[in-house]
Parts: sequence; C-alpha cells; structure tokens
Amino acid sequence: MMKRNEDKQLKLVCIDLEEMIPQNHLLKQINKHISFDFVYDKVAHLYSDKGRKSIDPVVLVKILIIGYLYGIKSERRLEKEMNLNIAYRWFCGLDISDTVPDHSTFSQNRIRRFNGTSVFRDIFNEIVIACIKKGIVTGDTVVSDGSFIPANVSAKSKVVLKEVVEKSTVDYLDELDKELSEMKGYRVPEPVIIEKELYKSNTDTDCGYIAQPNKKGLGYLTEMSVDTANGIVTGVDVFPANIGESQIILKHIKKQMRDTGLVIKNLALDAGYDVGAVHRGLEFLGITGYTSCRNYHNNPMKKGFAYIPEKDYFICRCGKKLTFASISYKKTSQNYCRIYSLARSKCSSCPHLKKCTCDKGRVRLNVSAYYPAFNANLRRTQTVQYQRMKRLRSIWAEGAFAVLKREHNLKKAHKRGINQVSEECLFAAIALNLKRMVKTLNMHFDSLNPSLKYLLYYNYSNVYNSFG
Repeated sequence: MMKRNEDKQLKLVCIDLEEMIPQNHLLKQINKHISFDFVYDKVAHLYSDKGRKSIDPVVLVKILIIGYLYGIKSERRLEKEMNLNIAYRWFCGLDISDTVPDHSTFSQNRIRRFNGTSVFRDIFNEIVIACIKKGIVTGDTVVSDGSFIPANVSAKSKVVLKEVVEKSTVDYLDELDKELSEMKGYRVPEPVIIEKELYKSNTDTDCGYIAQPNKKGLGYLTEMSVDTANGIVTGVDVFPANIGESQIILKHIKKQMRDTGLVIKNLALDAGYDVGAVHRGLEFLGITGYTSCRNYHNNPMKKGFAYIPEKDYFICRCGKKLTFASISYKKTSQNYCRIYSLARSKCSSCPHLKKCTCDKGRVRLNVSAYYPAFNANLRRTQTVQYQRMKRLRSIWAEGAFAVLKREHNLKKAHKRGINQVSEECLFAAIALNLKRMVKTLNMHFDSLNPSLKYLLYYNYSNVYNSFG
C-alpha cells in the first residue's frame, strides 16, 4: 500500500550542525588547522567601546573567505548561500536560528570602517606566518610573477589625458640609491619635464592601460610570490597595469620578508625582470636570483668581449683589458650606465678598432650600472639549478594565477579602485593558501616513526616540486 507523508505536526528537534558536516569537508579541515581569533586584535582599533554591539568581525571575514573559496562572485548570492548551506553557517559560528548579515553590511564596512586600513593584508600575512610556523613555507625556493587583471570598466569609458610630468630615474630600492651615489662619476639626476599621454577610465581612475601582444586594455597588475614547497602565496601587491614589473619586484619582495619574517633564499623570475638593478637588489636582500635573460642589442659578448667577474674587467678579442672607469648618467634615458675603457693609443694597430665604440681618446663599453650582478645572473642561467628553478616558476607562478582566475574570482576585477582590487587579490590568495595548507597538513604520518616521516615528506616534496 502506497504511503503519503501527510503528517504535518510541528516537532521540536535538537540539531548539532557539526555532526551534519563530513569530517573531510574543506571548511571543517580549515577550522581544524587555523583559528581566526587573531582578527579581533587586528580590528580592535576600528571599533568603539560605546554604542550597540556590532556584527562579529570574524563572522564578516569568514563569510568573505567562503565567497572566494567557492568562487561566489556576488555578495547578494553569497548571502543567499549562507542562508541555505549548513556548512557555511557552522564555519562562521552561526546557528540555524541566527540571521545572516545583509550583503550591504560588507560594502558599508569597507566604506566606513576598513577603507584605508591594512586589515585585509594583515589577515593574509597572519595566515602566511601560520604556514611558516607549521613548516609548510620554507623560503628555500620562491617564484614571483605579475598578471594582468582587467578592470571592471567599459571600453567606452577610456579617455586620453595629457599630463605634464617630471621624468626621473626608477626608485628600485634605497640601498641601491645609496650605493649608486657613492660610485665614481655619480651626479644628481636632472629633472626632465615632459608632456605625456595617458589612457584612463572615467569610472575607475586608478587603473592603467596596457597594450601588449597577448594582453590589452584597462586594468591592474597583480604581483604575487609563491613558495614552491607547497604552493603557498607569500606576497600580494596590486598596481596600475602600466607599471613595469621590474620596477616593483624589489619592494614587493622586501615588504613580504619584513611583514611575515620569511627568509627567501632562491628566487625565480622571468625575462621581464632581467634588469641590472633587480639583480643587484636581490643581492642586497640576501637572495640568489635565477632570472631568464633578454636578448639585449648592446650585449658586449656579441662584440667579442669577455667579462672577468673576479677582477671586474673586460677582455677584447686581442686580449687587452678594459677596466672600470666610472658611471655615467644618460639624461635621455634617465638611467646610469657603467663605463669600462682603454686608451685608444693602445689599440691603434688593432684590426677590430672600427667595430669598437670610441670617444675622447679611449675605447669604451657602456653596460648596466650593476653589471657585476647582471653577469652573475647570466652565469647562473647555465647551471642545472637554473633549469630546475625555471621549471618551478612555470609550474607554481603561472599555475597559481591560473587557479586564482579559474576558481577564486580573479578572472577580472569586480570592484573599482586600487584598494578594492587589492582586497580582491588578497582574499583570493587567502582562499588558495587555506586550500593548499589543508591539503599539505592532511598527510597522515602519525603512525610512522620520525625517520620514515622525514623520508616520506622529503620524497613527496621533491615529486610535488618536479611535477606539480
């Protein structure tokens, strides 16, 4: 006999939300491995001790993290999902009867409370620090790269602005400026006033315009660093898209080392960072850089010169030495170069003299102001370690951006303004870090002796680094 469920009596039921969630659920694993109580200390100065009670800031942060963990782009939709999903409620500490914060609460907190603060960056840094303490971030090998994030604007909003600006040398690092100022031949850069055309958007004035073969449009450049031990993102910075990657990398690396205490030993970069100042800056930071090389047209090796790094001089095809003379400031390019020279009288009978650059009675070579560091990187590209670092960069840097764009809301910016886009990038990186942290820490070694644990972890790391 067929039965119909027509019993509509009200029942009083006691529900334990935690028991309804599987043990292997991602949110349950995150809750097991990390506590978000540190958020209270990070935001305490933004709340008053008077007035009515606010929504718990940890609840707000956890709801935002859920949105990026599960690729929920709309905060209106996120509010609806919070109402329906038991696991989401449990993770945020909300009971069945509790009211989920309205979607407008997030935007109002950004505008009134969190705008102009470092709260979201502090949360990101605390998670990285927790990963360092747990031993899943080592700093042995780190890769960095930048990626273009299209702005949330219409192409029709693009306008051309003419601005009168002062062109100056790039400020890479304070230590580099100090070293340069102490070199022979240094002179203070002369300001050059130029009129420059800039492409901007009427609806998002912070974004920049980029025009390259594989990417074009208004947007932002997000610079990220990834520790290759387990793929944890250790640094995130956002700039207008028209900023060069080589101009920002040193401060990006220095800031994450300062904020998290991470000691980076080896760093892999692509050819976009092949600049003498970057190579020398990494030496100041105590980092061994492995940067892919550009094909420079004025490479002295093409002219038959050989560099002797131990003595810091060049040897020409006839075996004569060109020693370091001074640095020279080029007003047209707003850059310094390093000059190696030899008296022209010593080369009067040389059959290759016409191919050399000569001025004021000397044969000279103009190279990067930081050529010794530049050449050191060039020599490292011939090693097996460079090939390994290059492979790790393609796996972890490009792979991280692919996952962030595909799964964590970074395919394009959804908000406007550099602070809001930075928030998006930070939360996307937080979501990725939490997933990878859980994956790593869930390796069960409890039943093994310490020696076997070490061997298995070492072999796992090598395989994971090699094949992703």
